[in-house]
Amino acid sequence: MEACSPAWQERLSAWFDGEGPAHERQAVEQHLARCVGCAREAARYAPLREALKAQAATETHVPPELRARVSRLAPRSRPSFRRRWTVGLAAAVASVGILWTSWPGGMNDALAMDLERHHLKAFSRATPCEFESSDPDAVKAWVAREVGYAVDVPVVPGATLLGARRCRLHGQLSASLLYRHEGGTAMTLFLPPPGSPAAREAASFAGEGTRCTQGPIGERICVAPRGGGQAALAVSELEQPVLVDALARLAP
Repeated sequence: MEACSPAWQERLSAWFDGEGPAHERQAVEQHLARCVGCAREAARYAPLREALKAQAATETHVPPELRARVSRLAPRSRPSFRRRWTVGLAAAVASVGILWTSWPGGMNDALAMDLERHHLKAFSRATPCEFESSDPDAVKAWVAREVGYAVDVPVVPGATLLGARRCRLHGQLSASLLYRHEGGTAMTLFLPPPGSPAAREAASFAGEGTRCTQGPIGERICVAPRGGGQAALAVSELEQPVLVDALARLAP
């Protein structure tokens, strides 16, 4: 975390998401002008903001609700940082035999942007989860109560379950499970509700087997079909085999 305090980390996350009244956004921007740490933290999200804006300007099929969010995330004068470049992907793909598709290759663009946005926003917060627990049964019970449907909560080797969050994919409330792998790398499993637009889009992208793509700022997105038009999605900068293994631990 680059922000100067956990409180400012929360305020930066809300500012990035377009939340809060105008005077709060102005206060954040004034703080960024004099705080090097918070300015660096804010700069982490510049590529995502640029990608969202560019996609909204060039794609005619982006949903109205996404266009509204993009408008709220209009670029401000902030330090830029260089986009990460992906290295060694071909070897990783060959090792697991899954289909790699370069961005934007195939996945619904709005869904891919939503996945990266929710993943990055959650882990930009001092407390990533709405519900914190490493107990899969407790997390499962919270999701059923707060999101309204049952999900599997897998135990992922080499990773710690942090808890869960609610998010909206294609405008519909969905569950996400948050993990941190050894070394500190974050991973989010998205489990959209059965029959939802996001579940159908993801299942269509996955086809008959697990399929991966790359988001607009380099996060890997892997999708596993679960039957009946359902799918689960994993988002992280981890290598594909790790994401595929995590998805495989969900009940079919």
